Amino acid sequence: MKPKLALSMGDPAGIGPEILAKALSTEWLEKHAIIVVAVESVLDRAFKLFSNHQMEVFQRYDENEVWESGLRLLRLEEPENKIEDGQVSAEAGRLALESVRVATELCLKKKADAIVTTPVSKEAIEESGVKFDGHTGFIANCCGVKGEMMMMSFGNLNVGYVTTHLPLKEVPRVLSEDLILNRLRLTWAYLKKLNQTPSEIAVCGLNPHAGEGGHMGREEIDVVIPAIKKAQAEGIECAGPFPADTIFVERFRKKFGAILALYHDQGGIPFKMLAFDHGVNHTLGLPIVRTSVDHGTAWDIAWKGEASETSLISAMIMAESLVMGSV
Repeated sequence: MKPKLALSMGDPAGIGPEILAKALSTEWLEKHAIIVVAVESVLDRAFKLFSNHQMEVFQRYDENEVWESGLRLLRLEEPENKIEDGQVSAEAGRLALESVRVATELCLKKKADAIVTTPVSKEAIEESGVKFDGHTGFIANCCGVKGEMMMMSFGNLNVGYVTTHLPLKEVPRVLSEDLILNRLRLTWAYLKKLNQTPSEIAVCGLNPHAGEGGHMGREEIDVVIPAIKKAQAEGIECAGPFPADTIFVERFRKKFGAILALYHDQGGIPFKMLAFDHGVNHTLGLPIVRTSVDHGTAWDIAWKGEASETSLISAMIMAESLVMGSV
């Protein structure tokens, strides 16, 4: 039996509905079990514009139904105000977040086996009155857990993040031995599950040239190296800190099973240069499986037919594999 995937619609003013319509016009239409949590009028418009199919391919979601394949629509309320394509709005943010919350609940209630998320706008969600630092933290909070971690993957390239959506000036204050050690433990467990060779984790330094022995900052000496030593004492294969401007070069990164970045853009920029449109964002440390596209709402091309569904399909494939234990 195929795992049931709960898909959030993303921000209705962004590219989320478009890539859903495109992805679900492929073999996913009949051979997989999908619950889409969305505003029906938004999804209907996306299917009419970007899919070979119409909304008739969906059946209404019924939590009491026993089913193995096909598409189900769990309808959200219709928007109270008009939502403009490619524009930030509180109404769009509210509906996008509700889609994520409902899809997460399906997983927690064992009505779905994994959640796959499409892009939301932090600005729009915060305009709706909710403090929001990203999917990762929000879903973790819904699950009642802490210590979750964002991982980006494409093939044998795995990039973990110690911190994510923080102002850069806050990163040195937040970094700690315990936080880095938590991320190393989660990454190591993930690599062991993958049974990947090599499996050693490369840890980035915070400062240029990994601090140059304290000449460019002491974070490596005071925080990063002690965390690495504690992890090694636990049997975790890790090394560093390495200069972030060289560790992503192919001949260096191929020696490692994962690279642990200390802040968002340190890992995000090289990863997206190497794997944009194909990478998958997934969350470690949750009681449920969660994967996502590796890109944002793309306001500039929203509802123009230009967005690629490739990353979403990759995220759905990874979600199924994680549920079935083949990843």
